[in-house]
Amino acid sequence: MNKTFRILELVWLFMGCVGVIMCMFSIVSHDNRGAIYFLVFTLASGLMYAVRRKQRMKHEASQKHKEQKK
Repeated sequence: MNKTFRILELVWLFMGCVGVIMCMFSIVSHDNRGAIYFLVFTLASGLMYAVRRKQRMKHEASQKHKEQKK
């Protein structure tokens, strides 16, 4: 389960990086409207990355706590 959380976290991080690159490309090609869409996509990806990271950390802490009880 930890691997799944880590993979999802990395996927959202990758998507955010792709969004930044596409936003920069849109700005360079003078497509400001497209750049705004990619900026929103990047922000949404960053938010999802943060949520997934927090979820993974809580899950790991919960597992560690359960192992200590045994």
